[in-house]
Amino acid sequence: MKSSSRLGYVAWVLLLLNPGFFATAQVQPAPPKIVATQPRNGDQQVTADLREIVITFDQDMDVAGFSFTGGGVTFPKVTGKPSWRTARECVLPVQLEHNHSYVVGINSETKRNFKSTAGLAVSPIVLTFKTRAAGGDPGGAPASSEKHAEAVRELRQAVERRYSYRDVHAMDWTAAWREFEPRLLAVKQPREFAVIAGEMLAGTQDAHIWLVEGGEIIPAFRRVVTPNVNVQLLPRLITGWTQKHPMIAAGRAAPEIGYITISSWEKKHAPQLLEAAFAALEEARELPALIIDVRLNAGGDETLAREFAGCFVRQRKLYARHAHLDPTSATGFSAPVDRWLEPNPSRPGYAGRVAVLMGRVNMSAAEAFLLMMKQAPDAKLVGEQSYGASGNPRPHELANGVTVYLPSWKALLPDGTSLETRGIAPDVEVARDAGNAPRRDLAIEKAIDVLKR
Repeated sequence: MKSSSRLGYVAWVLLLLNPGFFATAQVQPAPPKIVATQPRNGDQQVTADLREIVITFDQDMDVAGFSFTGGGVTFPKVTGKPSWRTARECVLPVQLEHNHSYVVGINSETKRNFKSTAGLAVSPIVLTFKTRAAGGDPGGAPASSEKHAEAVRELRQAVERRYSYRDVHAMDWTAAWREFEPRLLAVKQPREFAVIAGEMLAGTQDAHIWLVEGGEIIPAFRRVVTPNVNVQLLPRLITGWTQKHPMIAAGRAAPEIGYITISSWEKKHAPQLLEAAFAALEEARELPALIIDVRLNAGGDETLAREFAGCFVRQRKLYARHAHLDPTSATGFSAPVDRWLEPNPSRPGYAGRVAVLMGRVNMSAAEAFLLMMKQAPDAKLVGEQSYGASGNPRPHELANGVTVYLPSWKALLPDGTSLETRGIAPDVEVARDAGNAPRRDLAIEKAIDVLKR
C-alpha cells in the first residue's frame, strides 16, 4: 500500500470507529491505554471461579488482532480463542487454579497486535495476579455479610419491580436465583458480587443491563454483532471524502449523490459532532440525492439525532412511543408517551431523495434515528434489520455499594408495537456479501440504484 493511501485509510478508520478521544480533526490521535482489567492488576485474592480475563481500552481498537503473551506455569489455561466483545474490550477465556500466581503479557516488544484503529500500539504491560486458596478469604475491603444480603434483596426487588423488559427478555428467574443467590451471599467483596450478578443478569440477553462497582462498569450480557460494512473499502468508494469530525465524513457516492456517514450520537461528542454533520449537509443540500450511512452507529443521545433528522421534515411527525413502568396501573405501565420529530428551521434543510444505510449495529438512539428518517419524504432505509434494543436504563444503588442499571421503559413503534428484540426492517433489504464481492459495498450500490429511480 502506498503511503498516501495508507494515510487516507488510517484517517477514514479513525473517522468511522474512533469514539472521539481528540476534540477536533486537527489533533493527532493519542496512543491507546488500558483503563481496566479483570482481574485487577496486582490482585492477590482473585477467585478461581473467574472464567475470563478482560482487557478494556480507552478507545476503539483494531479488532483484527491481539497479543496476549507469555507461557509456562504462570500463564493461565486457555479454554477458548480470544475475542473482541466490543471495539474496546478483549476477552481471554481461561480456567484458573486455586492458590496460583499468574502472569499475562499485553503486547511485548516484538508482538504488538493490540493497537488502535489508527495503528498505534499499546505500550506493553504485564498483568499479574494470584488466586486465593480454596475456601480462602478474598481479602481487600469486604462488605459485611449483612450488606451483601441486603444487596441481594434489593437486586431481586429491582429486577421484579423496576425492570421493564422482564417479560420480553424472559428467563427462568426461579432457577437463576436458586443458582446464583448462594454465590452472591458468600462473597466478601462488592466487586465479586457485581461480577456474579452480571453473570446472572447476562441470561436476559438484554444489552441495556450493566453494573458499576468502584467506578468501573461490570457488563452483564455482551452483544456481539458484525457490521455490514467493510471500512477499508469506503475511502476507495466515496469520491472526495472529507473528515468533518472523528465521527463524521462526507463525499460523493456518485456524481449527483452525496454521502454522509455518522458513526455515533454520543453526547460527549456534542456540539462538534452536530456542527460537522450540519456542515456536511449544507454542502450536499443542492444535490438531488443523499446517502446517510449509520451502519456503525450504536446509539447515544436521541436529542442529537432529533436535531439532525429535523432537517429532513417540514412538519411535526410522530416517530416513536414509549411506556414507563407504573405500579399503580392495571397493566404495570403508563399510557404510551408520544415522541415527536420537529422541523429544525435554524439548520440547513434537505428536500431531495434520501437513502439511509442501516444494519445490526444499530440500537437505541441509532434506531430512534432510523424511525425519524422513516418520517422524511422520499427517504428509504437500506441494508439489514436493526438490533432491536432501547431501554432507557436507570441506576439502582445496592447496600454494598454496587449499582445495577436496568431498563425503565418499553420502546414502542408509532403503531404501538414493541421495538425490543424486533428491531426495524429496512425498506430495501441488502444481504451481506458472502465473500464474492470483496471490492464492493452492496448496500451503497443498492442505495445508488434506489436513488436513481
